[in-house]
Amino acid sequence: MAQTLTLLNANLKRDGLKIMIWLLVLAGLFVAVAAKFEGIYGTPAQLAAIAQTLKSQAMVALFGPMITTKLTPAIVFAAEMMVFWGGFMVLFNFSLSVNATRGQEESGLTEMILGGHPVGRLAPISAAALELVIADIGFSLITGIGLGLAKMPGSHVRGDWLFAITLGSVGLSFGLISLIFSQLVADSHNVTLYNSAFLGITYLIRMMTDVTHPKLTWLSPFGWIEKAGIYTQNDWLPVGSLLILGLAGFILALVLNRSRDIGAGMIQVRGGKQTSHFLRGPGTLLIWNQKAVSLFWLIGMAVLGGSYGSVFNSIGQIVNQSPVVQQVLGQSGRHQLQQSQLLSFVSILGVIFSVLAIVGGLMVINRLYTEERRGYLQLVEAKPQSRTHLMMVYLIYGFSLSVVILFVALMSAMLAGNAVLERSLAFRYFWRTFVAMLPILALFTGLSTALIGLWPKGHSAIWLLLGGSFIISYFGRLMDLPVWAMKLSPFYWFRKVPLASINATPVGWLLGLSLLLIILGIISYRQRDLEN
Repeated sequence: MAQTLTLLNANLKRDGLKIMIWLLVLAGLFVAVAAKFEGIYGTPAQLAAIAQTLKSQAMVALFGPMITTKLTPAIVFAAEMMVFWGGFMVLFNFSLSVNATRGQEESGLTEMILGGHPVGRLAPISAAALELVIADIGFSLITGIGLGLAKMPGSHVRGDWLFAITLGSVGLSFGLISLIFSQLVADSHNVTLYNSAFLGITYLIRMMTDVTHPKLTWLSPFGWIEKAGIYTQNDWLPVGSLLILGLAGFILALVLNRSRDIGAGMIQVRGGKQTSHFLRGPGTLLIWNQKAVSLFWLIGMAVLGGSYGSVFNSIGQIVNQSPVVQQVLGQSGRHQLQQSQLLSFVSILGVIFSVLAIVGGLMVINRLYTEERRGYLQLVEAKPQSRTHLMMVYLIYGFSLSVVILFVALMSAMLAGNAVLERSLAFRYFWRTFVAMLPILALFTGLSTALIGLWPKGHSAIWLLLGGSFIISYFGRLMDLPVWAMKLSPFYWFRKVPLASINATPVGWLLGLSLLLIILGIISYRQRDLEN
């Protein structure tokens, strides 16, 4: 491990700005929501109302189970924010881990450092692990201090710091496990795929066990964060378990690192056929290279959609169990109210599924710049191949994949939901949600294209734009944002769908803006020099 601290210093210089932006966004928004929370659930009536909502299995699937007696704003805040911010912390650590390990090897820096300098074999991976530790400690410190200053009713110092450290621990644990995947496969693209699969599996296990058998949530490392009992039991066992898991993952990554060659993975890459039909052009080549990733997305979103649809029958449980509502509204009125609740939930799912579909599509489009930077496209552009055609190949495939992902998720939710409902939801509601989200998919496709053409080194800013839009849409009301700020998110313009019809005006200007961004991106891409 010689020169580990030297490499750590180099990593922090390279990723310092990225880490600061992530910390300011994640910790800043987290504390901002905490400061506003008392105004949202500050009265006994408001707490009683949210307690009834959180009892439904749909909310349990989203946020996990929670104590609904003796509620305080702090307990509600912890219940609603733990799962979502835990997911953000995991994604943050994944990004740092992949870039500091497999990304460095792909660029040739790791081989140059180990071959030409007195650096220990395990120094690069150890420096990457220390970078994760520093980033998560920074988040925990900022969040712990911020929660103390927010002074939510029902909060206390022990709960504030347990909350902050739990979020930092889950991010660190998953980030260290990502180091294992960096040793198994030979490129950052597949490492990201393995990371996403691991997070998706643990999330689904958490969601299904929370709804059916909460005690089995211990089977999912991501579900451990719920067991901390923030502001109630204040149990530090999940924190210790996550840290032990992360340490075990790091040790295994060290063992695997010593057993492989630099630039290679433990899983051997199978050679292709020289006469393959998928080498005839950039389109067929992209389809062949992305077939496994695309299949993973489609299967994963089908499972996720079906999992959410399976709890549709519990959405209206509060209505059906209320004698007052039954007496006042009657049977027909109860069905209408239950359907209204279901459609509101479908609207939320539409946003979640759209964000995930956009992620799947953008990962394909961003490959254009990644392969350009690594020099792969020089082999393609040595042929009589126009850049316009090349960019359109990635653009069309990425957008088409995001559209199919969204459709599969919504249809899976519809089929699973109608299988458990007494009165099925009509297909038109899911179709309306699907159509309403298409302009948003097109907008982020256009933004990604424009960034690759105009500002390729800043193409990662698309993730900040997507994350910001989701946070504004999902947490904007919690943060009491003004209307003008809510309108910055494209999801705002379709917030009433499928309860209401689609407004054609935002559809028109979103599609027009998307087309302008795509044209601008293509023109800029044709005129600029290649990175490599």
